[in-house]
Formats: sequence, C-alpha cells, structure tokens
Amino acid sequence: MKTVEEESFGIIPLRQEAEGWKVLLILHQGGRHWAFPKGHGNPGESAADAARRELKEETGLDVDRFLKDTPLTEKYRFRRRGDFVIKTVHYFPAVVTGHLRLQEEEIKDAKWVLLKDASSHLTYQEARSMCYDLIKNLNA
Repeated sequence: MKTVEEESFGIIPLRQEAEGWKVLLILHQGGRHWAFPKGHGNPGESAADAARRELKEETGLDVDRFLKDTPLTEKYRFRRRGDFVIKTVHYFPAVVTGHLRLQEEEIKDAKWVLLKDASSHLTYQEARSMCYDLIKNLNA
C-alpha cells in the first residue's frame, strides 16, 4: 500500500434566477455522491483553464465569469485499490451559460438547486462548507 497525492480542478456552477442563486450539482457515474464538476489538469494547463475545460466536458456549460480570483479548496482522503489517496480539489465559483449536456461516460445525473438549499443535497461536508461561504459572499 502506498500514499498517492492527487490534485483536481473544478467549477461551482452558478446562475442567478428570479428566486435567487442556483448551483448545479452532479452525480458522477462511478460514485454515489452529489458534488460539483471537477477533473485533473493537463500538463501546462492553469488551474482555471483546467476547471473551465472540465466543466465544458462534463456539462456542456461555459464559464461566463469567475466570481473569485482564488479558488475554494477542499482536501480529503480515501482508499483506492489498496492505496491511500490524499486529494486536493480547487473549485472556482463562476457564473455559467449554455445548455446542460451531460457527458454520459462520467456523469450519471445533474440538478440545479437553490444555493441556500444545496447543503441538503451535497454528500460531503467540505462541499457544504463551500456553499455556506458562497452564500455569505453572494448574500444569497
């Protein structure tokens, strides 16, 4: 058994509607958890570019504008095939545009929920904490 460190990049996809800020949550094919779109960066790709590309690949959506210059970061640990994985994920909150088109190989489902209600849908505490921070910053 070895320890592996991984880094991923994602977008917290937001849009403003009459009833308030909505956030897109996704259910990955391989997992049983609701989270945000994310993935690994390519060599030479910036964190923001990797996050933007992963959003487009997984959801068909585009970043209209980033809401923060610096990402929100979560770190967690899990086991994969006997290895101990330490994963760091950098998420950029962003207003997104376009039509939702899920990447069937990776994404099982997706749903738009009010940001203020997202914590009851998200599986992990780290993601819920990021939503609480966003609510404070956006006055949602």
